[in-house]
Amino acid sequence: MNILVSSSASAEVQNTFFTERAKTEIETCGDAKYAIMSRDELRDSLAGVDVLFGNWGMPQMTDDFLRNADKLKLVCYTGGSVAGIMTEEMTARGIRLVCGNRLYANSVAEGTIGYIIAAQRRLVDVINETHNNGWAPYRRSDGIRFKTIGIIGFGMIAKNLAKMLQAFECTVKICSDYFLPEMQTEYRAQKCDMDEIFETCDNVSLHESLREDTYHMIDAHYFEKMKPDALFVNTARGAIIVEDDLAKVCREGRIRAILDVYEREPLPADSSLRGIEGIYLVPHRGGPTTDIREHVTLALIGDLRRFIAGIEPLEHEIDLEYAKHMTASTANFIKK
Repeated sequence: MNILVSSSASAEVQNTFFTERAKTEIETCGDAKYAIMSRDELRDSLAGVDVLFGNWGMPQMTDDFLRNADKLKLVCYTGGSVAGIMTEEMTARGIRLVCGNRLYANSVAEGTIGYIIAAQRRLVDVINETHNNGWAPYRRSDGIRFKTIGIIGFGMIAKNLAKMLQAFECTVKICSDYFLPEMQTEYRAQKCDMDEIFETCDNVSLHESLREDTYHMIDAHYFEKMKPDALFVNTARGAIIVEDDLAKVCREGRIRAILDVYEREPLPADSSLRGIEGIYLVPHRGGPTTDIREHVTLALIGDLRRFIAGIEPLEHEIDLEYAKHMTASTANFIKK
């Protein structure tokens, strides 16, 4: 079994995924080669490779990219979304894919809870004032216990978030065609439309994927419906919202927001979102934490062992249809 472990990231990043422990486990499955490669270098190295491990920056699996992949049968992607990787050509060749989406989703949901709590308690302001002035004056603070929380989208992250919110005895409302009536008991949530989410929820958390139909989906129509001092949270993709519309409503002091993602990243210096007291700006840190990376690699190695042994199903496998509904990278998104 020939295994190629490739990355376009730095050696420092690669080593957080492929630790000494992970390397030891991979090497029990076959002959492993490690390399940091460009797209073309990777394409030209696929002859004779049975299993490909890769992470962020992995190229789209087009026929051109796979032209030398004469033996490739399994791709182990240590990243999360594979929306920009999987193709019909890959599926037609019988190449299967496993990825870290499920484990990452749990970590991002954890981060979302942290963002909500930080914003509700005004922790950024309090910490900064204490650091700069010696002791922060009293500020109003809120929690999330007993609050009404709206979730837009129902992918893996939203599912994890809904389960986590159960501990806070929240009223959870979900807007998604994928949230079915029979799921209401399991997730202790109720289904509703977007208007109800924005009109009735204390906190609104966005978890939709970026697609043609969700580009700039949330605009002034929805932000202006929010309850006074309600909190809007975005850990999905910046281009799903109209940033200028959110900035206007927050500047007026009507609502607050904590944002982790933006239509352009890094966030431009002249962004309308800057300099507004009611908006907390986070530089895209809501993704999975560094310490989870080794766990993801080890989980995918477990699937590799099942693949070699012919044991089904592969726990972390993603098919093409599911991949089409995953969140795309803003950098790869082109509005037609």
